[in-house]
Order: sequence, then C-alpha cells, then structure tokens
Amino acid sequence: MHTTIIFSVAFLASLLSSMSGAGAAMLTTPVWLSLGFPLPVAIASNQMNGAAWTLIAARNYLRGKTLDWTLIRFMIGFGLAGAYAGTLLVRGVDEQILKRVVGLVIISLVAAVGFSPSLGRGESEPRLSRRVTGMLAFPLGAYESFFGSGNGLFTSFLLSKTRGFPLLTALGYYYVVAFTWNCFAVVIFISAGFADARLMIPSTAGAVLGAYCGSRLGRSKGYGFVRVLFLTVGGILGVKLALGW
Repeated sequence: MHTTIIFSVAFLASLLSSMSGAGAAMLTTPVWLSLGFPLPVAIASNQMNGAAWTLIAARNYLRGKTLDWTLIRFMIGFGLAGAYAGTLLVRGVDEQILKRVVGLVIISLVAAVGFSPSLGRGESEPRLSRRVTGMLAFPLGAYESFFGSGNGLFTSFLLSKTRGFPLLTALGYYYVVAFTWNCFAVVIFISAGFADARLMIPSTAGAVLGAYCGSRLGRSKGYGFVRVLFLTVGGILGVKLALGW
C-alpha cells in the first residue's frame, strides 16, 4: 500500500515541479513524514529523486539551445559549497521549525513573482557577470541540499534578473546545476546512514516518470502556464507548511 502511495505522490510532485519549479519536496516531504520516515531519510530520498529527474527536465527545456557552460560551472562550484553547508545544517534543525520557515520563504517567493508579471517573459540584457551570478548560487545550493522547495523559482528569478534569461530557459539551467547539487547531497546523506530503499526506489521511479511528462507539457504550454501553476501550487503549499499542517 505504501509503495503505491509513494510512487503516486512522487509522480505528481515531479510532474508539477518540472512544470513550475515550485519544488517537489514541498509536496513529498510532508507525506514521507506522515508515513513515519524521519526527516533526514525523507530529504535523502528527495535528493535521490531530484538527481534522477532533473537531467530529464533540463533536456526537454534546453533542447536546441546553446548553453553558457562558464556560468554553469560557476553555479555548480559555488552551489556545491553551499550544499555541503546545508547538509550539515539540517542535522540539527527541528522539523517543525524547518517546515514553518520554508513555508514563509515560499510565500515570500510567490509574492515576489506575483508582483513581477513580466519577469522571465522574454530575453533581456545581463545585469551581473557570470562570476557574481555564480557566487549567488551558494545559498541556493545550501537550500537545495536540505529542502529545495521553490528553489527552481529562486534560481529562475536569479537568472532572469541577473542574466536576462526567459523563465523556461532559466528553469532548464536550474535543472542542470541542481542535478550536481542533488548528487552531492545524496552521497552525504547516504554516507551518514539515511538511505531507505522502501522510500527511495518507488519515489525515484515515480519522480522520473512525472518529470518526463511534466517538462514536455511545460515546454509546450509556455510561460503563462508555468507562471500560473507556480503561483497556485506554491501559494497553497507555502501556506500549508507555514501553518505547520
């Protein structure tokens, strides 16, 4: 019974996340906790899911585009340093406090995107250098390693503001760098003994299938669809986490 629930939840979470960047973890983590899995085990599974599906989503969003590999290398490097810091932080954080803080952060992000209707609609001139933009990936990597909810929109917001990327392109870049961040976090959590195959295997299978379907749909529907979906999903789940539900 739990296997079916885990697969279905992971499928839905990655389906929505791959289309919106709102973060699969903000849907999966409360469910994994309700099924009796400890927070570090739930996070380790989420990271494994992310490592499995982000490259699929990146391929669908960036197909036919020339990538800025210099920017990607900067973001990966600084993000990995942040990811290491994040994996250390989560071990001493109270679960309820973490959920409430993340909920408030997501609500703030939804508000920022809601008041910026033109953000990411089209391409614009870069405002910051690749190196400075890469340095800003440090806190994003830290956040990705222990929760990651809404990080796709944080990163997309950053790339749209600093490098002038359209929203869907920015999402694709996020999924490229998030793959490395997730892999790093998986190694850290597994080495600390937080792997549980009962959760990891069915959730990863569901996440891969959901991301494949979602990223293809997101690319075909375009900017308006992705933006509305994030505002809706992010708003509901942000309030849910902030209230501790």
